[in-house]
Amino acid sequence: MLNKKSYFISRAVGGIANSLFSMVFIWWLQISTKSSFIVGIAEAIFSTTAALSIFYGPIIDRYSFKKTSYYSMLVQTVFLFATTAAVYQFSKSYILALICAGVVSICDEFFNPADRAILKETVADEQELNNLISKVSSIDQFVNIAGTVFSGLLLTWLISANVMLICSLLSLISLVFLFYALKEVKNRVPQEAKPKYYNQIFSGYKFIKNNQFLNHYFWSSILYSFVTPAMTILLPRIAQRSGKASFYSMFYICFMLGFIIGATIAGKLTVRIKTIGFTWLSSAIPLISMIFFSNSWLIFMGLIFLFGLMTSIHNILAESMIQITSNDEVLGRVLTTIRTSTSIGGPISSIAAGILLDNSDETVLILACGFIILVSGFNIFRAIGKTA
Repeated sequence: MLNKKSYFISRAVGGIANSLFSMVFIWWLQISTKSSFIVGIAEAIFSTTAALSIFYGPIIDRYSFKKTSYYSMLVQTVFLFATTAAVYQFSKSYILALICAGVVSICDEFFNPADRAILKETVADEQELNNLISKVSSIDQFVNIAGTVFSGLLLTWLISANVMLICSLLSLISLVFLFYALKEVKNRVPQEAKPKYYNQIFSGYKFIKNNQFLNHYFWSSILYSFVTPAMTILLPRIAQRSGKASFYSMFYICFMLGFIIGATIAGKLTVRIKTIGFTWLSSAIPLISMIFFSNSWLIFMGLIFLFGLMTSIHNILAESMIQITSNDEVLGRVLTTIRTSTSIGGPISSIAAGILLDNSDETVLILACGFIILVSGFNIFRAIGKTA
């Protein structure tokens, strides 16, 4: 049985550690190297480890989700300390720091799907699963806000290496709470037959392809993977145009607050494809409306809040539906394949959005993102009536 209190504490503390680390590590690279190229390499490493998630699935399914979750966090904690040591002792050894940070990122890609799969093993029904996922998503977004705020405060008073040490210690605390949270959870017995690794890589996709909802969601996610990175490029551009750096952080805080409230609402809803498709399409409304209110900052932040709220609802309901419709034997491979689909557009979209913004105004990019959301949302609706 999952110790929910310890689990939530572990998730919150570990989330703050990851949020702090991602921001502080990039900041350290920027001020140390003064090279956007080096920072770009770091961002590429993080996005690539996510896009390659499909290759981690067979390993996750081969062993118990409990062991994968625990050992991936253990290795991640060790390499967080290693990264901190690299920054302390080898301030010019950026390659070593990048390698350590890359391992930290890979561990996170192993931890998240295994951690999510454990939830399905420890609930009694679908509604409880949806409610639990919504709570976890709320915690994740709350700690993202906390990480954003804390990183600014800590970097005001401490050097980057000291903040990274704090991240490492928080990760260690999270690991201890995770151990107690999973102590009574039984280890899942893996399949006795173990096909060759390369035969298992695409078995998650084969399962997805034969499930109507998962198949439509997979292709919609690939389309949507181009939207989030574009928004990441767009928001600082609009904040810069305003001449107020504070707007940059406010934009993200508004999105995260909307996501948290959306997660609360999603926890009360019944998991249905129609609801997923409706909220997916609805998220395009506040996004496209930003074209008309980019100079009215209060309304603009309200639209970001609504975009975060709608995005949260369809994300959480979709994750619940993924777990409900997936067999336990391939759940890890399904989750990592979906993770690949939601990340694969990141590198291309980031570059394309930057080029587009340099050669046109924000309207073109917003319309492009809105169009992608509408097309991918209608594709979700195509699964209604086809899924048993």
